[in-house]
Amino acid sequence: MIAYNRTWLDALRIRDIAGEWHTQGLFDNEKWKLIQERHPSNFYSPNVFVRIGLAFFSLILLTAAIGLFALFFGADSDDGFGALSIFFGALALLMLEFWSIRSARHFGSGVDDMLLYFGVGCIITGLCAPLPYDAGQLTYYCIAWPFLVAGSVRYLDRAMTAAAYVCSLLILLSFVERAPNLAVYLLPFSGILFSAAVYLLARRGQGNHALRHWHKQLGLLELLALVTLYLSGNYWVVQQAALDMYQLERIPLGWFFWAFTFGVPAALIFAGIQQKDRLLLDVGLGTVAGAIFTFRYYFHVLPWEWAAVAGGAILFATAYFSIRYLRANEGAYTYEAHGDATLLQEIEEQLIEQTIASQSPPVPVKKEGFDGGQFGGGGAGAEF
Repeated sequence: MIAYNRTWLDALRIRDIAGEWHTQGLFDNEKWKLIQERHPSNFYSPNVFVRIGLAFFSLILLTAAIGLFALFFGADSDDGFGALSIFFGALALLMLEFWSIRSARHFGSGVDDMLLYFGVGCIITGLCAPLPYDAGQLTYYCIAWPFLVAGSVRYLDRAMTAAAYVCSLLILLSFVERAPNLAVYLLPFSGILFSAAVYLLARRGQGNHALRHWHKQLGLLELLALVTLYLSGNYWVVQQAALDMYQLERIPLGWFFWAFTFGVPAALIFAGIQQKDRLLLDVGLGTVAGAIFTFRYYFHVLPWEWAAVAGGAILFATAYFSIRYLRANEGAYTYEAHGDATLLQEIEEQLIEQTIASQSPPVPVKKEGFDGGQFGGGGAGAEF
C-alpha cells in the first residue's frame, strides 16, 4: 500500500524520536551514534529550502515538457485536451513510482512531491475536461476524491490528505444540500457530526501501531476536523451561508449556534488543559478569536481600534504572567519545550529495548600510575 520502503520509514521515525531524546539529554553521544548505526535510512530527504527549490525546478521542467509536446501535437477539442492531460499525468506518476522512489530513493525531496501533485492534477483535469458545462460540482468532487485519497495513503502526503478531507466534506454537504426544506437545518449539523467523527477516528488511529506510518496525516486530520467542527457551528458562518444560499436574514435555532460559538472554545481550552493536549489548547485559543470576531460583527460595543488594543493588551499580560509563573513553578505544566507527547508507545518500547537492553558490558579502563590500592592507587601494595 505504501510506495516507500517501510524499513527505512521505521528507521526515520526511530531516529527522529531518539534525536529528540538526545537533545533533551536522555541519551549520551555514544548511544545516539549506536542508534544511527543500527537504524540506517537511505532516503534522500534534503532540508526545506532545497526541497522548495527542487519542487519549483521540477514544476518548470514538467510544464515545459507538456507545453513543448502540445505545441507539436496540439489538442483542438476538450476530448483531446483531456487525453493529453491524462497521458502526462500517468507519465508523471510512473516517473514518481519507478524513478523517483525506487531508483533515486527520494522521500520528501520536492521532486517526488511535485511529481505527485502534477500527476494527480493532470489526471483529474483530463477526466473533468470532457464533461458538459452544466455538470454539477458534486460530479467534480466525486471524480477527484479517489485520486486524492490514494495519493495521501500511498505516498504519505499531507497536502493530499488535507485536499481529500476537504473534498469528502464538500461531497457530504453537496448531498445534504439537495434535501428539500431541510438543508438549512441539516447542513451545519452534518458538518459538525462529520468533523467530530473524523477527529475521533484520527485520534484513535494514532494509537494503532499498524498505522504508525500515517501518524502525521492523522495529526493533520485532527487539526482540520477541529477547525471545521467549529466553523460548522459558528453563528457568523451559518448565518452567512443561509443568507447566500437561501436568502435568510435570521437562521433557525440561532440560540444554539450562539451557544456553540462561545461554548466550543471554552470546552476545547478546558479539555486541552485537563488532558495536556497542545492541539486542543491551540485550536481552542484560535477559536476564541473567532468567537470575539463573531460577537463584534453583530454587536458594536467598541470601535475596532480600541477593541484591538484592549484585546492585545489582555493577551500580552496573560502570556507574560503565565510564562513567569510556569518558569518559577515546576509541575504538570511547564514553559520549557518538550518532545512530542503523542508518540506511539510501541515505538518507545522498541527504542528502549534496542538501545539500552542491547548495550554491551562496559570495557574496564586500565589505570595508569599507582596500583594495588582501593582508591585508584592511593593505597599501593607491596608490588610498588
